[in-house]
Amino acid sequence: MPGGGYDLDEIRRRADLVEIISPHVALRKAGRRLGGLCPFHQERTPSFTVDPEKGVWHCFGCKAGGDVFTFVEMMEKVTFAEAAELLARRYGVQPRAPDGGARQHHRERLLALHEQAAEFYQEWLGQQSARSARAYLKQRGLGEQALRDFGLGYAPEGWDALLNAMARRGYSAQELATAGLAIARDDGGHYDRFRERIIFPIRDASGRVIAFGGRAMRDDQPPKYLNSPETPLFQKGRVLYAFDRARKAMDAAERAIIVEGYLDAIACHEAGFIETVATMGTALTQDHVEMLRRRVSHLVLSFDADSAGMAAALRGRELFQNAELTVRVVTLPEKTDPDELIHAQGREAFGALVEAAVPMVEWELSRILARGRNLEEGERVEVFREAVVALARVPPGVEREYYTRWLAQAWAPGDAGHTASMEAAIREESGRLATRRQTGDRRTADVPLRGTAHTSDSARRPVDHVEAGLLATFLGHGELVAEYLRPLEPEDFTEEGDRSVFVALRGLVERGEPVTSQAVMSVLGPATRAHLAQLLMQETPTERVQETMERGVNRLIERRLSQRYQRLLRREVGPGAEQEALQRELKECAEQLTRLLGQRVVGEK
Repeated sequence: MPGGGYDLDEIRRRADLVEIISPHVALRKAGRRLGGLCPFHQERTPSFTVDPEKGVWHCFGCKAGGDVFTFVEMMEKVTFAEAAELLARRYGVQPRAPDGGARQHHRERLLALHEQAAEFYQEWLGQQSARSARAYLKQRGLGEQALRDFGLGYAPEGWDALLNAMARRGYSAQELATAGLAIARDDGGHYDRFRERIIFPIRDASGRVIAFGGRAMRDDQPPKYLNSPETPLFQKGRVLYAFDRARKAMDAAERAIIVEGYLDAIACHEAGFIETVATMGTALTQDHVEMLRRRVSHLVLSFDADSAGMAAALRGRELFQNAELTVRVVTLPEKTDPDELIHAQGREAFGALVEAAVPMVEWELSRILARGRNLEEGERVEVFREAVVALARVPPGVEREYYTRWLAQAWAPGDAGHTASMEAAIREESGRLATRRQTGDRRTADVPLRGTAHTSDSARRPVDHVEAGLLATFLGHGELVAEYLRPLEPEDFTEEGDRSVFVALRGLVERGEPVTSQAVMSVLGPATRAHLAQLLMQETPTERVQETMERGVNRLIERRLSQRYQRLLRREVGPGAEQEALQRELKECAEQLTRLLGQRVVGEK
């Protein structure tokens, strides 16, 4: 549900835009508005403006803008629904659905249960019975600070230690089963899911415990790693381990390092690579990629070369391409993971491999070609064909052209003539293979990671000033919009952002809803909300408002009629009835233009 089931208008009413922005921007009074340096791009001259009265903000430099939801989305790099939930929690707004209060209470109770379970496991890690677990963690290089930072714990032996402890705190066995912490017996009753395991709390982006991972302490205790099942709080395809600790560091590093295990992620954080997150027994999903795309444009994969995770990443390369993410791959020593490398050779050794990471396409092609080095010619050709198939998955353009040449030179080094002929063959074959593949949809321009730059005001054509001015006047005087908006069409607006705002205004009028800037804001996408904020920053007339609206509407209709008249003049028709019909249309169009021009001249005197 948009907004996570919360009353968005109530959140807007309670939320203080200046209070939300002030920790990030040193705002100074500038008339009835506030200004400062934009937090979304580097600048020396303040171009960031806040209008508390209208509840909007806009940067005249990078063109980002919107309302309180947009600011939280962009600053925290979260979805709209997540921004709404953050604001709702801050300002005490309850869910609006009839049963939303009950659902929210249930969710909060599950979160509280997870927090108390995490405390239970942490306490047990200090007990005598957990000495082998502490010895193992010490042997893996984890000190006391790391244990505290990541909240590691221990699930004791026995079948009901957690069940009994949580029962004393008022939680039922059924609640623990719903949370994935207990399992129902076939003959009735429940038992603890995690037993005699090192426990890794799994947190959401806000740092709240929503699940656990458990590492077995005995070889005869499969599986080696056991995660919480899917629950109302936890879907592993939407969560990355340590993301809550890494997200700010990702902004600073402008990249994210992806590893495969809890200990790999912790080792990377302890070594200073705080931008590291880990998958949890699953391939990178579209939700994972979207989480990362909102924060960074560069990913570094540090997976075991032969792991299922790396194979899945290669199969899902289109996810990265569609998200326009640059992906590089670390080449780790054979049978070595980041945790082992860091503790054996130090952070500098891992850092050097990260810096030497190669583009994903090059890594894949190199791996394929390496398999053909000592094979017979016929087998080498088959390996080469596999490389061409991999290349065909790269979208047409500069990157595919670059790797076409790279692959030809790798196959036939030092032989210019042979390289040229191979290059042509690769280009033809990869193009043929690519046409057989169904390409995925590209993300639309209206879903930006950060503030999307729109055409600057100074670059607008003169008629665009009329469009923007008319829309700004509509937004400032919503009670008059229904009277003047109806003769207009979306095609009367040449700017895509203006057109989207007009469609939103028209929708409110057609539904008989009050026309307010916040009502328009609520139905627009992120990029168009920035455009709306720019419109709202314009000064609008306080006198002769109706005359201004009428003049603006007439100017747009006049342009539409002029364009239609020119098209009619260029139309080729035969003699007789077709010619007569054309002349009637021309006459009608000319008369309408004459009336509008007459009104315009009178109005301008």
